[in-house]
Amino acid sequence: MAKKSDKKSAAVPAISVIIAMYNTEKYVERCLESLLTQTFQDFEVIVVDDCSTDNSVAVVNNVAPKFDGKLKLIRLKKNSGYPGFPRNTAMASAKGKYIIFLDSDDFFTDKALEEFYTAAEENDADIVHGEKYYEYTEEDGQSKLKTFQKPPYVAKPTLETEDIGERIAKFVNWKTLWWACNKLFRRDFLVKNNIQFPHITAWEDLVFSFTCILRAKNYVRVPYAIYYYRIRNDSLSHRGRDCYEMTSNLIGSMKAMDKVIEKTEFLVQNPDYKYLFIDWYVQGRLRTICQAVFDFDKLSPAQINDIFRKKYFSTNLQDQVALYSYFFTRAALNKRLLEVKNKEISELKKQIEELQSKVGNN
Repeated sequence: MAKKSDKKSAAVPAISVIIAMYNTEKYVERCLESLLTQTFQDFEVIVVDDCSTDNSVAVVNNVAPKFDGKLKLIRLKKNSGYPGFPRNTAMASAKGKYIIFLDSDDFFTDKALEEFYTAAEENDADIVHGEKYYEYTEEDGQSKLKTFQKPPYVAKPTLETEDIGERIAKFVNWKTLWWACNKLFRRDFLVKNNIQFPHITAWEDLVFSFTCILRAKNYVRVPYAIYYYRIRNDSLSHRGRDCYEMTSNLIGSMKAMDKVIEKTEFLVQNPDYKYLFIDWYVQGRLRTICQAVFDFDKLSPAQINDIFRKKYFSTNLQDQVALYSYFFTRAALNKRLLEVKNKEISELKKQIEELQSKVGNN
């Protein structure tokens, strides 16, 4: 009986590497090659293609034999349009003890899986959290160590506090990097808590990561930078989304958040922390939306009011008065700030012209 059990456990990979792919034929080979050079090789790779229209699938099929059967390619029948959907699909097929996400245009350091797996095993971790990453610039092939997480940082693998309130406070004060790709997740932890990505085209990582912070018992921070994030102007994350799409994402993500909050006893019993998070989350997204309204769409306040009220907000303003009023307050403020900056620029241009005129006369 023991021998049979040993065979079964040996067939289960330590890590499932999940790669969502869409039109990355120029990058996915390097992405996969970074897995072949790992110092830790007990893993499976699940690539989910979201109906690529270029040669991405052909590139994966060409590299696949190098993985000796450890790579599985899943091709969706219809483009989902949501970054999280291919990841959810892959998670349903994953067999590893742990799950890690890798975008198809990015790549890992050679010790990425070894360092994160070791930290997870030594600390019985539900999540291993990397605080920093490398930003890779395609034009010059240079990489820089980066983070948008505020200090202090850890010098060795360190268990995070189990105090949910303290975790939330760190999250809203930017002391937690909320990307999904800089973390290793225990698969049975995700399954037990039914944690998946919401069907929105932006901020899905934030919803996913915040849910994990609320649910995880052993949350381990590590100092290792294992992820190379490629700067691309044509990627989905760099594509300019219009204010309507972002508002839809905000509402969709808040609905997903609300479901999580309702099932979190700590937040039900401590509403101050609930509103602390909601205020931080909504304000941050609305600032982005307001910028899009005035920087890209060039619509009048009356047009914005009409479109948002009909398309997204309730016609009964009492239902969403806080969200509605805050949005237009921020929008008006951003417009005013833009006018002030334009005036300052005009004055500086005038001063430059006057100086150039004096230099010419001399």
